[in-house]
Amino acid sequence: MFDPFSNWSRLMAASLSMTGTGVRAMETLGAANAVIAARTPIIDAAMRSPLTGDHVELALMVPEKVEAFSSAGSAMVTAWWEAQSLWVGHMQHLGAMALRGRMPTAVEAADLANRMAGLTLDGIEAATRLGSTALAPVHRKATANARRLKRKAAKRGG
Repeated sequence: MFDPFSNWSRLMAASLSMTGTGVRAMETLGAANAVIAARTPIIDAAMRSPLTGDHVELALMVPEKVEAFSSAGSAMVTAWWEAQSLWVGHMQHLGAMALRGRMPTAVEAADLANRMAGLTLDGIEAATRLGSTALAPVHRKATANARRLKRKAAKRGG
């Protein structure tokens, strides 16, 4: 049965989750800027004097991105699969209704409307999880790098 209160609660929770994802996206951008600013002099110094460059830091640059974006891609595929599964289940239900060879009864029409509302909410929640889970590994790596490089610069005295 259609429950406007729980549906509204689900929509509000999804909107709060999207807001949090937006905040984490902005944190990720800020952290990426800080990491680029910290690593540019390291790259420059290594190019000017390859033997004295910070090869430990340089060696982290590509693998960490591959790991973060691979995790993000995996999360996206999982969320996409979930969304497709919901859609296929709904299409199977519609197909079964169409194959009955008659107009739906009032109860079946009400059930279909309820299922459509649920599918819409499920889709919104799946999209919310998609953004959140795809951003999480990139956010985690970028903010951790920004903190680590800030501490490293403070130890060096600048």
